[in-house]
Amino acid sequence: MKTFPKSISLLLILILLWSCNNSTNNPSAVWPTQGEASDNEEYVVDDLGISVVWTAYKFTDRVGVSGTFEDCTFNKENASGSVESILNKLKLTIPTECVDSGNAIRDFKLRTYFFEMFNTAAITGTILNAKKGEGAIKLKMNNISLNTPYTYSLQNDTIVIFTHLDLKRWKGEEAITMFDKECAEHLKGTDRVSKLWPDVDVTIKLPVDRTGH
Repeated sequence: MKTFPKSISLLLILILLWSCNNSTNNPSAVWPTQGEASDNEEYVVDDLGISVVWTAYKFTDRVGVSGTFEDCTFNKENASGSVESILNKLKLTIPTECVDSGNAIRDFKLRTYFFEMFNTAAITGTILNAKKGEGAIKLKMNNISLNTPYTYSLQNDTIVIFTHLDLKRWKGEEAITMFDKECAEHLKGTDRVSKLWPDVDVTIKLPVDRTGH
């Protein structure tokens, strides 16, 4: 029977230990990677299939609550082309009144006690650049425009855009406090502490068709 030299065995153990110590349980840290797409491949966006999904976090142990925005408008500088050319300078407008968390009472409170306090009738954004699976998008909320990073990938003929937002950058503390106050009983975890986290994950899906060029 063949045996590994001690030096090789030690190296394998160190690699396994390093891999275990670098794992993560933070869902916010898992950004999509770019799928395989030829630079010469051209696509056109299917506007009717666009979706915007958000995930907020409550309780001390960060339990995710997801929902959607049922309406959004996209203005594309390039109606078709490569993934990068479609994304570059793409503009989006999301009316916050169309928020849908799957609960009518919670939706009313989101519109009344969060977005109105946040002074944001619509979220607007412009993608500034897109290259090799990442870029920056300028988002306007609470009358404040800030650049934030995002990643994108091509998955099963869908461009998937992901960004992680810290609402404190847009001075959202007052709106978070107001919503927390109105929904305190629903934001208490097993420790009976009411907690609404200031960060939100947003995923935008743009279905595309290959143009055949």
